[in-house]
Amino acid sequence: MKPHKSILLVPALLAMQCAFAQTEHLTLSNNYPEASEKIRIKYDPAGTPIAGKKDIAAEIYYIDGRDNPAVDINLKAEGSLLSGEFTIPATGKAFFIKIFSDGDIDNNNDKGYAYLVYKDKKPVQGAYESKGYILTGAGSNLAKIKIDQEEGLAMFKKEYDTYPNGEKTYQFTYYYILAKKKDPATTALLNAKVKSLEKSTVEKDLILAANILNWRSQKASADSLGEIIKAKYPKGESVKNDTEFAMMREKDLQKKDSLYKSYIAKFPEMATDKGSRIDYIRGQLASGFLRAGDSVAFNKYATLTQNKMSVATSYNNIAYEWAQKGENLQKAEELSKQTLDIIGEKMKNPMVSSFMSVNDAKKQNELVYNMYADTYAFILYKEKKYDEALKYQKEVYATNKDNDPTTNEHYVLILNALGKYAESKEVIENAFKAAKVSPVLKEELRKAYVGVKGSETGYDEYLAGLAGVAKDKKREEVAKQMINQPATKFALKDFAGNNVSLADLKGKIVIVDFWATWCGPCKASFPGMQMAVNKYKDDQDVKFLFIDTWENGDNYIDGVKKFIADNKYTFNVLIDEKGGDGRQSKVVTQFGVTGIPTKFIIDKSGNIRFKVVGFDGSAEGLVDEVSAMIDMAKEPASFETAASPKQSMK
Repeated sequence: MKPHKSILLVPALLAMQCAFAQTEHLTLSNNYPEASEKIRIKYDPAGTPIAGKKDIAAEIYYIDGRDNPAVDINLKAEGSLLSGEFTIPATGKAFFIKIFSDGDIDNNNDKGYAYLVYKDKKPVQGAYESKGYILTGAGSNLAKIKIDQEEGLAMFKKEYDTYPNGEKTYQFTYYYILAKKKDPATTALLNAKVKSLEKSTVEKDLILAANILNWRSQKASADSLGEIIKAKYPKGESVKNDTEFAMMREKDLQKKDSLYKSYIAKFPEMATDKGSRIDYIRGQLASGFLRAGDSVAFNKYATLTQNKMSVATSYNNIAYEWAQKGENLQKAEELSKQTLDIIGEKMKNPMVSSFMSVNDAKKQNELVYNMYADTYAFILYKEKKYDEALKYQKEVYATNKDNDPTTNEHYVLILNALGKYAESKEVIENAFKAAKVSPVLKEELRKAYVGVKGSETGYDEYLAGLAGVAKDKKREEVAKQMINQPATKFALKDFAGNNVSLADLKGKIVIVDFWATWCGPCKASFPGMQMAVNKYKDDQDVKFLFIDTWENGDNYIDGVKKFIADNKYTFNVLIDEKGGDGRQSKVVTQFGVTGIPTKFIIDKSGNIRFKVVGFDGSAEGLVDEVSAMIDMAKEPASFETAASPKQSMK
């Protein structure tokens, strides 16, 4: 009952807060901003995470339930303050502002800068619901606003109580969050909602009812209702969506082709379908037939695909794979050149979309262009067209601020091929200084060194010096990430059914890696993690635990075991248990994980010292990072001066 009561009590407080939405650092010219009104803002960066930063920028995200546009705000200096202005769209219901400099964001101490839209000092219809949408995920993804599901639920409830007959744009989000709660009051509310929805003659209502049942782990009831929906609406959204997802999952090319033809006959395409799932499926078919060598079918689907960027991505991937293998190089060059032509046209006319401003679109296009140009240059290198390859790769390298190892690899391969050893040597030295080194770069460094020096004399000492620089840089970077939070105690079973408890491992460094068999980045990181396991296999003070979580369905353990066995990984895999939401999510939820892969390095006292989210693509880089974290976790007091002990694990 307690969580439900808190939902009922919060809205009055929130209404008061929303009415006076000014903050210490950001102020609006109107406390009650209205649609179509020009709003002026003033921002004081002093005391924020971006204080003293150059090139501070701002972007506003409008929530309107349909287009959700984003607009760049032009900030101008006014003494120590920054000012700007924007006009709220006529359809805007709420908005939030992101203020940032490079990768740093001022998120207003996790609360963000989020506002309702008013009419005569009263929130417009849809405002509370839109604010709830911001607080339950949209704001987190775009502006690092901390997810607050209780406050978000309160906003949704306020909207639906105020406008019971109004359009409920984000009700699926509302009921999904509610469905995770198990208290009697929420259970009764959801049961009543399902019964009410089941009486509806609107397909969308029935789909919501089926979803609520699914979210509540009432699979049999959900499946039964799903069959009723399909029978009642044979050409409705449910059947259409199921057919589309079936096509996307189908691996057999001929079967996918057949499913597509049946689908188009049943669901004639509308002009509004551009950029839809079915267009993506056409891109899949074009790629599939290209790989299969069927030029007729490939040309057919490539021509039919309206969103050329979707096929460009496939072209790039296929061309790069061919180049890596040294196969079909002429065709690979043709495909890769097409990708540059496609993105080139898009760069001339950057198109905004939901939650993407003009500047966002430009940056995205530049990133994609550099990725495609890197592929094109690599293909030219493979064809021994070194001078032309250098022309493209030099431009890509100039934008490689993050010292991406693959970009550097391609650049030095071309430089060494042209005998530009001094330039190659400098590029690789910079990679060492940034602690972004790969085996290929090390191999090419020897060639460059000999090319400059005339022999290998002194090379080993030179390499050892660079390796020391890289190690120090990695330690410096890792030390800044150190935290100090008590780790949640847990006990889970391994493949053999043995109970493995974190408490039993006290006195050891424990690496906990949350993953799932469907998670691409998780699987991509495993070769590197196997290297790390091998490195520490004889160190009795270091233990690795790979917690499988968030798997789909109920009978997943056999698939998990098969994946580990097929890849010959020597991991100690534990199986997460069912959580309060009915999913395989107990321990992953306790650790506050919102995406996988996520790794925690726990020290000998049972405190979390590091949290690592995602995978950057370098197996060797992952080993270096994990190794540095393990070393620091062994002697945390030696490194805490560079860290922030009170930093949250979330």
